[in-house]
Amino acid sequence: MQSKIVQTLFWLILLSVAGTAILMLAAARVGEHQSSTYGNAYQRFEKSWGGEIGIIPPKFLLERSHAAKVFSKTEQISLIPKSIKINSTVDYGEQTIGWLTFNAFKVKSEDIYVIRNDTAYSGKLLIKLTKPDNANILSDYKVVLEDRKNTFLHPVMGKAFLLLPEFKPKEQIKMTMTYATKGMNVFKYNLSDYQDSVIEHLQTQLKINNSHDFEIYRFGLSHEIDTNPMGASIQFEMNNFATTQDLGVTFASKQMYLDQIQSLMSYSPISLILYLLVIFVFSQINSVKFHGFHYLFIAMHNVFYFLFVAYLVRFFGVDMTFGLAFALTAGLFFAYCPNIFGWRFALKIAGIYLFLLTTVYSLIFLMPIFRGLLFIALVFVIFTSIMIPISRSDISKWTILDRR
Repeated sequence: MQSKIVQTLFWLILLSVAGTAILMLAAARVGEHQSSTYGNAYQRFEKSWGGEIGIIPPKFLLERSHAAKVFSKTEQISLIPKSIKINSTVDYGEQTIGWLTFNAFKVKSEDIYVIRNDTAYSGKLLIKLTKPDNANILSDYKVVLEDRKNTFLHPVMGKAFLLLPEFKPKEQIKMTMTYATKGMNVFKYNLSDYQDSVIEHLQTQLKINNSHDFEIYRFGLSHEIDTNPMGASIQFEMNNFATTQDLGVTFASKQMYLDQIQSLMSYSPISLILYLLVIFVFSQINSVKFHGFHYLFIAMHNVFYFLFVAYLVRFFGVDMTFGLAFALTAGLFFAYCPNIFGWRFALKIAGIYLFLLTTVYSLIFLMPIFRGLLFIALVFVIFTSIMIPISRSDISKWTILDRR
């Protein structure tokens, strides 16, 4: 009898360890981007289309020359815009490569800067432009001085070039910068570049076309959102401010769930162990006899569910991924478990707990705020549902203790 108990426990532990190893390998795979097939495709698309776009504000410099004791000295003084007005239109359009879908977008923007010389010096007004972060292409790039008869200037990236030959104290100009680019996942304006200065006024309007699946980037700046059938219009407006926050939007996508799916996969061995424990306990309480070898396939139903989630999420949305994983696992379950347990035990015990410890268990990890609370609550419910029947059962009559 003791030998039978030891063999059964050893077999269950061995299955748990093997299943845990498989699930941990899958969890590591979810987090990979460079060596995985998906990661390679993602990087190739990013290199051709563009990545998370961060618009880098231009730097304005007042260059003045003055006589020193021995030679003439040139000094550059940074000028902070008095006001900034941004009008951007982001056209969302998913791009598909094979079965992989990327949440790409195209953006056109008009940025208007008002610059005032608040120094006591007169000198050259220079501007230094920097290519946006992760932008692979810029088009329709123009710099226009509206107060100077719409003077058009040819931008030079990465080094300062002349805007005005002379910029006098208390003088101000309005400069318009227009451009178009492409990217994916995030479009933002790096407003935090001005964090050490106070800007008098900011007015921004972001028009989002063809999507409602977006969030405010880091949700730090006050805003208003007006939705419409085609998308939304987002307004930001602030006065006399300094901020470390950037301004923009991030699009909901399959990729944004990868961290949550990886976390789910990391905790999936707990689901496997609980499921094996449930089957073991209730099969003893209900005197359901089957060969210990069947535990292998019972365990694999749970393992396959999480493997389906880990790999299907690359190709489908989270909702469809969970649905497909549930459907495929249910197919395995009904093809096998009723033949082993009988329909009553399969439906009332094995099926219900498999659903709780796979689908419901997975949904918890999509709720980052309540994840810990819901996780503990589910585990508590599972343990309680096991504990109470055990307390009412005559353990001496369990089949594993059968002396025959």
